Amino acid sequence: MLLLLLSGCGAGGPLDPMDAFLEATPQMGVPPVLLVPEDDPRPWPMDPWTFRSHALDGDTLTLSIRYGGGCRVHRFALLVDPSFRESHPVQAAARLAHDADGDMCRALISEDLQFDLGPLRRHYQAAYGAGPGAIDLVLAGRRITWEF
Repeated sequence: MLLLLLSGCGAGGPLDPMDAFLEATPQMGVPPVLLVPEDDPRPWPMDPWTFRSHALDGDTLTLSIRYGGGCRVHRFALLVDPSFRESHPVQAAARLAHDADGDMCRALISEDLQFDLGPLRRHYQAAYGAGPGAIDLVLAGRRITWEF
């Protein structure tokens, strides 16, 4: 299960885009995918992680990953470029933002992260019309074919 922490800065605004995401995400439930262009200038944290496997269940994507750490809480957000690459099915570039919070511990952590792909489905349907569709999510060099 993905653990989300809320934090902010004393000036009243978020410290970084990950904080803004976490402040806008309910504490319970599956966090939504974020539609963020690949060239977004905000400093999304990109600490290392390893892709193990994935599973799809309706609009929910589960990513099984590994990363080093064990002493601090790690935070994740799934970012997907809203510009579809035309192919069959269309492709969407994805990246997993990972904030390790400076965790220097050396344990190998395995975790299953879940994300709600509903915002991506609605974005697709706004561009291509309602009805069934498919998207190849390209994440860490792998294609995840999602049919809905």
